[in-house]
Amino acid sequence: MNPDLSRDGMKVAYVVPHGDGLGVASIGLRSELWVKSLVDGREAPLIADDYSRWLGRWSPDGTGLVFMRRKLTTNDNQLMVWYSQNHEEEPLTTEGSNIGSVEDWSSDGKWLLTTHEGIWLVPLDAAPHAETAARKIIYDPSYQIFQPHFSPEGRWILFEAVSNAPQPKSTLYVVPASGGTWTRISDTRYWADKPRWSPDGKTIYFLSGRGFFEIWGIHFDPVAGKTVGPAFQVSNFESPRRMIPRWIPPVGLSLTQDKLVLTLAEESGNIWVLDDVDR
Repeated sequence: MNPDLSRDGMKVAYVVPHGDGLGVASIGLRSELWVKSLVDGREAPLIADDYSRWLGRWSPDGTGLVFMRRKLTTNDNQLMVWYSQNHEEEPLTTEGSNIGSVEDWSSDGKWLLTTHEGIWLVPLDAAPHAETAARKIIYDPSYQIFQPHFSPEGRWILFEAVSNAPQPKSTLYVVPASGGTWTRISDTRYWADKPRWSPDGKTIYFLSGRGFFEIWGIHFDPVAGKTVGPAFQVSNFESPRRMIPRWIPPVGLSLTQDKLVLTLAEESGNIWVLDDVDR
């Protein structure tokens, strides 16, 4: 679940759940964070022990991986960072603190974006107690907010807002990193999810549910902070043999200049006919 491609396109981190497959936050269920090389194909768990780890996000230079770690016996969460130089993990926050899971790492390597009842800005230099210096920067009680990402130059934050309504809608917005007015990016008629910037910050890619989920894109002017032209469809997976899963939370989407990593599913089923139903 939730694959994350390093910015150099050399490796991908992903979650391997154990137990029911989705209960990564449940006591007694464990998930492993794995890394696969896209150069030689080797893959292995980041660390194999009695902790649960998930939602890995690569540092800009690809040498660090930040993630959530949970102690199975207490269900206490903690943000950790692993470095490829020594293959060891170090704490970013105090065990049991809760500022949410990490969604993005700034291009200068100094800040993280996390989500927990809004979007938090977390300084890495405040480790191992970064929660004490974290600051909530985006919040609206009318929405649940997910998937924040810095634009490449750090000027904008792209995110998903799901309305708190009987029939919730998911819409994408952009806001200045310093705060301010939300600018709508996606069409409110369709569920939009997993927004991502192109490496040059001039295109926004996302998943849009218009029957089937597909990858869509829309051009963006990083100076004016507005979209340019209509949204356009990128993928066409309208077949059960290969499609974007309808259950969207574990789906991952990340990209570099020349490649894109996406969670796909292969689904199959049977139709049965029951005879003699009148007997």
